Amino acid sequence: MDSVTQFVLGASISGALLGPRIGAKSLLIGGLVATLPDLDSFIPLGNAIDDMTHHRGFSHSILVQTAFTPVIAFIIGKIAPSTWIHKKMLFFTVWLTLITHSLLDSLTTYGTQILWPLNAGPPIAHPSIFIIDPVYTLLLLAGVLTMFFARKTSGGGFRVNQILLAASSAYLAIGFAGNAVVASRAAADPVFQNMRIHVQPTPFNILLWQVSGISDDRFSTGLVSLIGNCGVENVISTSRQKSATRMLNVPASVKRLEWFTDGFYTYAEQDGKLSITDLRIGLYPSFPFSFEFAQEKNGLMVAKPPEKIALSYQDRASDIFGLMGDKLTGCSTVIEKDTADGN
Repeated sequence: MDSVTQFVLGASISGALLGPRIGAKSLLIGGLVATLPDLDSFIPLGNAIDDMTHHRGFSHSILVQTAFTPVIAFIIGKIAPSTWIHKKMLFFTVWLTLITHSLLDSLTTYGTQILWPLNAGPPIAHPSIFIIDPVYTLLLLAGVLTMFFARKTSGGGFRVNQILLAASSAYLAIGFAGNAVVASRAAADPVFQNMRIHVQPTPFNILLWQVSGISDDRFSTGLVSLIGNCGVENVISTSRQKSATRMLNVPASVKRLEWFTDGFYTYAEQDGKLSITDLRIGLYPSFPFSFEFAQEKNGLMVAKPPEKIALSYQDRASDIFGLMGDKLTGCSTVIEKDTADGN
């Protein structure tokens, strides 16, 4: 999730647990602790792919977070002695604030390596919320602001913050259930038969969902609304290139991206250059995480430092909000499209 959401989630949790004991300062403590896992994004790892695939790694592991909880709590206790009086609650608050950061990230498309360093497969993900969702964020923010501005009143805004924290959790539960509903509809759709399926909310909401399916040589994607009984619509199917062509040794960072995407990737060769694209985020033909990593030389593809390809928004991607409007008001009449072009 975005940093603002993670901050207000941490602040809300800390406000609910520590707030009645130490007051509004708990909001700042929780918010700052909740941002700690994302500091890994400032660690340069040598190339664009590694910078992407190692994010949400060690700092997002609940095993690492549990180990570091006493250290972080001790530091907080030294800086803010009033918290050390409630040391058991402080420890629990720090731990819960850290792991909820990672658990929330695991409800987005790219998931989280929550069991690092254990070899537990690709990042764990059950997409239930988009990386930015104003409804979820505003519920948390409203509770945090209420508690801050009511800090000198008898109630202190604690109850309102707790209620809105619960409401935000219920919102996540709806998204979690929505994933299951959409996955069921997609599995019954003939277009996605014999394909691995990935479903996720479209930007900023949990009402309209994107379905993506892959086989060894095909990629299909479409939209499903939770409102009504429409199936998968606005479907596009295209070819998919599973392996890197004319390349003797695929760089380790590129193989890691295959792993990171849980198989939802495609290679493409164009103008003597080879690229790999993560197919989970974006609408065909525009995907924001595409990397050029090899160039033709003497008939073979030779590796070069990966570079992120600048996204060129084309009609299909720029129509997302129009499609959202259509889908949220009824079943679409757009027929299925098919293209022989690769990504």
